[in-house]
Amino acid sequence: MREGSNRSRWTRRTAAVGGAALSALVLGQLALTGPVAAVPGLSIRTTTGPSNSVAKSQSATCPTGTTVIGGGGAITGSGLGQVGMDIMLPLAGGSAYSVTGREDENGVAGNWAVTASALCAPAPSGLVTVSGSSAPSFGTSNWFEKSCPAGKHAIGVGGAVVGASNSEVILEDLRIQQSSVVVAGVEDGTGFAGSWWLDATAICADPLPGEQRVVDDSSYSSAAVQSVVATCPAGTRVHGVGGEILGGEGQVRLTEMRATSSTAVTVRAMEDENGFSGNWKVRAYAVCAN
Repeated sequence: MREGSNRSRWTRRTAAVGGAALSALVLGQLALTGPVAAVPGLSIRTTTGPSNSVAKSQSATCPTGTTVIGGGGAITGSGLGQVGMDIMLPLAGGSAYSVTGREDENGVAGNWAVTASALCAPAPSGLVTVSGSSAPSFGTSNWFEKSCPAGKHAIGVGGAVVGASNSEVILEDLRIQQSSVVVAGVEDGTGFAGSWWLDATAICADPLPGEQRVVDDSSYSSAAVQSVVATCPAGTRVHGVGGEILGGEGQVRLTEMRATSSTAVTVRAMEDENGFSGNWKVRAYAVCAN
């Protein structure tokens, strides 16, 4: 059952003012190094799928004996501002993290690929995954918050925009707060006549040793591409990933939101083919622990 909705344009938009082609699957692993991680055996699994011009999904699968505690993805290739990562979710059972890319209603002439990235580890203490859905949106934007059970902290986030057959509704916010996650979507610059809603997933666990959240913003400007890196403090490692666009007004899409090293989360976004005259920025969230 859908749990509620926020149907008007989100006021955080105003608050924002203040504040290489691949035809075969490529698989790589980046193992965390340095001090013992708060979640033993923590690793990053990354996969990139074929490069073409059709909607597609890519999943990064965790090794046997481990489970997804967070994840993200990226779009590479042509037409980046016209391709949305509309679904970014851990799969049921925690075996993998999946990312779906779709072109907007105008389509893209060139080829592009989807990369999925999963943070994997033996299940930390108190691990539980909870999900929910908003009610259908009756405005141009919507957001939905999913809380962790009492006493648990959010370490991973997943989200999806549901209802459009292509990327006419943009998944623009996957925020990790201490005990909840927030997922937000917005119709693109041409709008969307149908009804749509949001799915949100929070990966929750007992508080991690030395846990802290690092939040960093890009510059606030009208640049066509913006990126930012949130870096964990010395002695800590990335255990969770989040990101968002602020001020994009449906004309900016996320092109990257993932752990790009054991200590860094990178978030990048790009304006659509028509550009955007307003100022906007991106924000990166890293859940760090000892």
